[in-house]
Amino acid sequence: HQTGLAMDVSSKSVNYQLTQSFGTTKEGKWLAKHSWEYGFIIRYLQGNEDITGYMYEPWHIRFIGEPVAKEVFEQGVTLEEYYNLAVPAAG
Repeated sequence: HQTGLAMDVSSKSVNYQLTQSFGTTKEGKWLAKHSWEYGFIIRYLQGNEDITGYMYEPWHIRFIGEPVAKEVFEQGVTLEEYYNLAVPAAG
């Protein structure tokens, strides 16, 4: 997408559709558990729509690099929350 840092993934088990049920598939669960190891995060997490402004999208991954992806994963936060914690607001 846009900058080349995000992409959508799917699997045969959901007929290659972009659907929230992808998150409950074997492939979707693997992606949620291991994407950080390759520098990716699930960009729009379930239950965080009020923070991200987007519905849950288990298929939408974004590359942020392994060190940051690991921190985001381990802290269980959205990218917005991570940046608010890591980058102090000016003022």
